[in-house]
Amino acid sequence: MNPSAVSKSLIMIVDDEMENIEFLKELLDQFGFNLVFASKGQDAIRLLEESLPDIILIDVLMPEMDGFEVCRRIKENKKTKDIPILFMTNVTDPVNKVTGLELGGADYITKPFQKEEVLSRLKIHFVMRQLQLQLQKTRKSLDDEVLLRTQELKKSNEQLKKELSEQKRMEKILKQAQKMEAISTLSRGIAHDFNNILAIIIGYCDLAAMENLPKTSITGTSLEKIHTAAFRAKELVQHLLTFCRETDQDKTHIRISPILHSIINFLKSDFPSSIELKMDLKEETGTVLADTAKIQQLLLNLCQNALQAMEKTGGKLTIGLNHIFLDSEQASNIPNLASGHYDRILIQDTGPGMDPEILERIFDPYFTTKEPGEGTGLGLAIAFGIAVSHGGTILVESRPGRGSSFEVLLPLRQTEQDRPDIGSDPELPRGSGHVMFIDDEESLVDFGKIVLGLAGYTVEGYTTSIDALEAFKKDPQKYDLVVTDHIMPKLQGVDLAGKMLEIRNTIPVLLCTGTRSEKLVEHAKAAGIIEILQKPIPMKILIKTINRILEKH
Repeated sequence: MNPSAVSKSLIMIVDDEMENIEFLKELLDQFGFNLVFASKGQDAIRLLEESLPDIILIDVLMPEMDGFEVCRRIKENKKTKDIPILFMTNVTDPVNKVTGLELGGADYITKPFQKEEVLSRLKIHFVMRQLQLQLQKTRKSLDDEVLLRTQELKKSNEQLKKELSEQKRMEKILKQAQKMEAISTLSRGIAHDFNNILAIIIGYCDLAAMENLPKTSITGTSLEKIHTAAFRAKELVQHLLTFCRETDQDKTHIRISPILHSIINFLKSDFPSSIELKMDLKEETGTVLADTAKIQQLLLNLCQNALQAMEKTGGKLTIGLNHIFLDSEQASNIPNLASGHYDRILIQDTGPGMDPEILERIFDPYFTTKEPGEGTGLGLAIAFGIAVSHGGTILVESRPGRGSSFEVLLPLRQTEQDRPDIGSDPELPRGSGHVMFIDDEESLVDFGKIVLGLAGYTVEGYTTSIDALEAFKKDPQKYDLVVTDHIMPKLQGVDLAGKMLEIRNTIPVLLCTGTRSEKLVEHAKAAGIIEILQKPIPMKILIKTINRILEKH
């Protein structure tokens, strides 16, 4: 965070615990913020009559007037309703989070505070607040200019209309960014908790399957169905994380036309006779740096969406591929795109089309026009998230009775395609050694002790990183390997590993996380962590990884 950019910014902190205020004061003083404090909701309301801060941090649980009530009163006041409010809480219940967002809150900061999270949240909302203030300033300036020049400069009327249109577009982009950030925050929390639950379900399913029950038995069939459903849920979690841009993608240089052909072959078995298919694929002039599976998912979602639109009436599905070049002026009219060469993928249907109200919301997660049971409403949102994460976007045109046209733009690269090798999965070997297993989910610790015990390991399990660190300090030579979760209260996995490696720099540490990202990988490697696995982790993968690590140590 750039100190010169925030030196005159005012932050209000409302918290009845002096310990929290001291932590935030010490953290934020170094960046040059002006700070004002209140220990009660009533004091905060009174202080707002004297000065208006850029951002307000409010504790949820306070005596006399809680944070939600303070937020409601601030949002009722015309002078203060636009100030971003960040709730500070150690309550992780999604219902409470939704309550705060519905009252007008912008975000949550989790207690106990993590320095990186506090600074990251403040940076995001400070930038958004500056954009909001700039938009308000621009609007006032334009309104004054229109009022002053209407009678004198009639010829400038068209230019002013254009500026007003751009202002509305910017407001729309800002509103969408705020909404997507709020939904993304909620989705990340749900995905993290759900990953732990899935790890337990999948793990015990695998464990039960080791009993070699007959496949025709009711128990064996039930285990298979549970296992299948759990992996479908795992994929849904990955979709959520992709939408939130929280997962790494295995990108290589690929060509789009083979993917389109494979999708058509996949769809042909259920292709209705009432729908005509037209293919118009031009010769490709380059490759796209992309995750093949994600691009397949993106294009399949759009094709299936088009087919469903024509399911009752029939029509024509057009799939096209060609190369386009966007100059700087053209690229500036499309959010998040730079000038350059792009693959343009067209997926067009002659279905009933969409009215402007629906068209405006089609990329919103959980928004759907389908009946209950026909879809989650995530399909187009996921497709859009994949396109953006690959440096591209999706443009859509539609009118009632005229069908819909989706254009996917992906940046072209002039590089040969990399083809990853897919290795075979050997038989699971047994192992030996003393393993420390740490996870704040007690059921996962129990499962880890059972599975690793069956594989031949001696296992000690801990549900808090603090207890694990104390045990390690007492006898650091006792352990051959440490397996730890990343997201844990008080002391996260990477920090725990760093403290253990300070005590014994040769101890191998395996980190487990539900949200693997490039930034986390770099942080983990810098701390000395030897490997990272993404939750939920299949039982065989966990044991094979541990065996491989210990063979090298």
